[in-house]
Amino acid sequence: MKKLTIISSVILSSLLILTGCGSNSSKKSNVTSKVKVVKQSSSKEKQKSVTKKKSGVLWNSDKDSRLEDFMKQWGEAMDQTYTKYDGTNNIQTASGMNYPQDFDSATVDGHDISMVWNKKGTGKNDYNVVAIYNYNNSSSSSITYAFTLADGEPIVLVNEDSGNNWSETKNKSLKENFVNIFDGKATHVEKPAASSSSVKNSTKGTEDMGEGRGGYVTTPEAMRGTWYSESEDGMKKLIISEHEITSISTDGATSHAILYKRTKDIPFDVSEAERKSKEEWRSADNVGTNGISMRGWYQLQGGGEHFSTHEEEINGQKVTLVLYGIGANDATDLVYYPSEDLAKQQSDVKYGDIDYKF
Repeated sequence: MKKLTIISSVILSSLLILTGCGSNSSKKSNVTSKVKVVKQSSSKEKQKSVTKKKSGVLWNSDKDSRLEDFMKQWGEAMDQTYTKYDGTNNIQTASGMNYPQDFDSATVDGHDISMVWNKKGTGKNDYNVVAIYNYNNSSSSSITYAFTLADGEPIVLVNEDSGNNWSETKNKSLKENFVNIFDGKATHVEKPAASSSSVKNSTKGTEDMGEGRGGYVTTPEAMRGTWYSESEDGMKKLIISEHEITSISTDGATSHAILYKRTKDIPFDVSEAERKSKEEWRSADNVGTNGISMRGWYQLQGGGEHFSTHEEEINGQKVTLVLYGIGANDATDLVYYPSEDLAKQQSDVKYGDIDYKF
């Protein structure tokens, strides 16, 4: 009887222990579930906060006023006077464009995009333009800047040709200070190095820009704009601005060149990384009054590329063309026309006063 009592006590104790374990396990599971719920809730709140911030006004009157002050100072430093778009009346550039009206047909680096005036900087466009500044540097040439927000990121676009093609500015001061204004930080205007003498056909020909660059080389005014050449492969496009040349092949591949005056000899021991970092730089020269020649920044051998304007009578009217060639001689590889229709119409025509390579 005593044995039976002991055994019963052992069994009862075991049951109590098992019941206690089950109870503790259940409590632990509930705590874990609550922790997960709290974490999930915290993540959702954070996401709501980010979304709300991104969907709010990105540009305001205070930032716009700071940009206006900066552009006045920067324009004075560059010896240029910029006109600001007032939000109502289109800015008419000397090159014949009206902004923001003509944004609906604008391209960036030759590609079709959506570019729209939007003073708050919000919207689903590729480029939401919050400010426009224009400087007419001659009766037919202008420099126009569009300060934009692209998916919330501040980007400065520039148009320096007679067409409606834009590209991101290479001006470090404009880029950095627009970001500073957008982020609520201080701006700083540095006066560019003064030229020691003038160089024919170059507005900044002797400015020391570092790394062997003696300033930009300026393209002939008649050459600036967007040009087209039709071949059996399709339509090629050429975009020439004041200091840059962009070529777009039939498959959309883009080659961009920034024209500089070289002041130092080309080194022989250049790394591949260094070459790649300067792949858009060109050592360029003006050829007469209507041409430009250029070579790769580190190119030691082989002929360069050359561009020149040429006039032909087409359909009873005098039309300016751009002739392009590559190699040591001046022979022409491609003839570019001022419109796609004309390029298609004249694609098989050979002119007697042009020296063709083929």
